[in-house]
Amino acid sequence: MNGRVVNAPVIRRAVGIVVGLVVSVSVAGPRSVTVVAAEPRSVSGVVPLPAVAPPEDVDAPARKTSAGLPWLQLRLPVVALPGMTASAPATTAATLQDIRQINADGFGTASNKYAFSMAVFNGDLYVGTLNVDSLQGMLNFFWCRSAAGLTEGAEIWRYGRDGTWTRVVDDGLASRLNLGVRKLAVIGELLYAVTANHDEGMEVWRTRDGSDWERVAAGGFGDCCNTSGRGLCEFAGWIYVGTENRRHGAQLWRSRDGRAWQKVCDKGIEDAGNVWLSDFTVFDGRLYMGTLNTGGLQLYRTADGSAIERVKLEGVDTTTDIAALKLCVFKGRMFVGTMDFLRGFDLYATADGDRFRRVMRNGFNDRLNAYCWQLQEYQGRLYAGTYNHHLPVPFGEFTLLSSADGDEWLVEDEAAFGNAWQYGVRTMTVLDDRLIIGTATARHACKVFEARGLHR
Repeated sequence: MNGRVVNAPVIRRAVGIVVGLVVSVSVAGPRSVTVVAAEPRSVSGVVPLPAVAPPEDVDAPARKTSAGLPWLQLRLPVVALPGMTASAPATTAATLQDIRQINADGFGTASNKYAFSMAVFNGDLYVGTLNVDSLQGMLNFFWCRSAAGLTEGAEIWRYGRDGTWTRVVDDGLASRLNLGVRKLAVIGELLYAVTANHDEGMEVWRTRDGSDWERVAAGGFGDCCNTSGRGLCEFAGWIYVGTENRRHGAQLWRSRDGRAWQKVCDKGIEDAGNVWLSDFTVFDGRLYMGTLNTGGLQLYRTADGSAIERVKLEGVDTTTDIAALKLCVFKGRMFVGTMDFLRGFDLYATADGDRFRRVMRNGFNDRLNAYCWQLQEYQGRLYAGTYNHHLPVPFGEFTLLSSADGDEWLVEDEAAFGNAWQYGVRTMTVLDDRLIIGTATARHACKVFEARGLHR
């Protein structure tokens, strides 16, 4: 691994994890294998969580795709858990009400640390997890090292309209080395998932019904150094996946049908210091891609998917803003949320894709808010969720902010809804009339909250 890979933010974050988890760490014990009935059930009040059984073994790949990539189909046994419909009093925020947790912590598994990905598909909510079971597992995740023996494999859970959670993926799909489902995206009539796999290379999976999953790319597109799929979207009839590659620089891949893939660019596009393509969005007819680069964040765009140009970033301070973590279009402007471990994140807005104006700075006056991790429009407002690193002990609590115009911002909550160690808003989406918020933690287990607007 070359010297550019091991950067100061990663070191600071890892040191914080070490110190905090050595002080007090919760490690999941052996899981029960009691089988839970598949029939969904609704509940009222607090009920004990049932134990969950791992799915049956899956067969080896039966055939290959037209591109010669491994193909695998899974149908997992259904496991159901009740939603937490009355586990704690609902709270309110500046523009939100009825804020309540709707899942059991970690979906009943302490090693589900992040609600890593989230999408609404066929009317149901899907949540993919990051699964690591020890201090060493968290460190290896941050350092992009082997997860062998340190994870039970990523899971995907479905939240139905009856308030029941159903586990539709367990054991990392076909391999427990898929320690996380980093992105979920609905493309056409299918739900796509990209994984984090530091041992074998990232994978791409998809499903038509949420239960039967097929693998359509494996082994990091033939390069095991492609350890994660990060950006994932559809643009101009193509499916695009951006990778994390800390050894050679990020890569961009695309496919017409989701099975035969072609490489658009590699080596960080034009700078191998771009170790990942962090997020995608479509703005003004062009696909935009953000990067992480210790020399300063970069932003790229394309009108046709093949000719890629670097955005000039007029008005963006890249001195310590080293990543464009989240891109979002809101009320005719594109917003770019950054990573900055020294001064706190910045949030920029642009109306033309070239000239940017900073609308939030220095972590909204809290330099410990290192990431603007999520941006989501909901009922005419833009909501922003942070990662708060609070080093040297990583017990920071996320902040949730909102704005009606993208310029004037207010605090919805700055204490993770009263949950210590929930240091990040890792995912957000909208389900019907509710804002859904998924968390990240290094010590406990992930939580999923729902909230409703005060003025519905």
